[in-house]
Amino acid sequence: MGKRELVDKAVKPGLIGLRGLQTYGLTIAQAQDAYAGVIPIGDFKGGAGIWDLDLAVKQPLVWAEQQHILGILDGRLEDYDLQTITIPAGALANAVQVASLTVPTGQVWFINAVAITLDADNVSTPAATWHCSLWTDPAATPSQYGQPFNAVAYNFTPAGGVNWDEFGVPATAWAATNKGVLLRAPAGTVFTFVVTNLGGVAGGAMVNTMQLYGSIGKPLVD
Repeated sequence: MGKRELVDKAVKPGLIGLRGLQTYGLTIAQAQDAYAGVIPIGDFKGGAGIWDLDLAVKQPLVWAEQQHILGILDGRLEDYDLQTITIPAGALANAVQVASLTVPTGQVWFINAVAITLDADNVSTPAATWHCSLWTDPAATPSQYGQPFNAVAYNFTPAGGVNWDEFGVPATAWAATNKGVLLRAPAGTVFTFVVTNLGGVAGGAMVNTMQLYGSIGKPLVD
């Protein structure tokens, strides 16, 4: 008969610790107590510091996400990267209309520009701004949609026009209000387009759009 070897199936403290770590079930102190593998430490401002996996591993992946272009954003698809708001004929003065775009589940978007196109006046004047749900509004009366990109809604009375808000290099060279890095928008981020009918009752329909430009990255960070 063949030789039989005994298998040690005892549950040891170290093994318990490793299993706990795999499910984020242990604190650092508990893991150290259980001797669960090696926990690196290093000097941090003259004291011992635990190696932070979030800072060392997870956060740098944000840069890698941008290197994988999995789709194009250029304002071509309604209710995806394009949102249209039409002020109808007869709309009252100061009437507000709101519509939004949401980054789909399982995607991460990198935005390099948001373009707002406002129609020509038709007795009244369309004015608009856009908000991002990632930004907490610090105003005395904060917007439920997040902080607006611009402090004041813009309009192009009377002929209409296009406003560009841009992100990335060299966006700040074109306007001080632009931002020097791409806008990373994880799944669930909401871009809200707000259009107000100024000046009086609208004499005819006025079509206004918000377009998002950029790319879809590869989600590597929750």
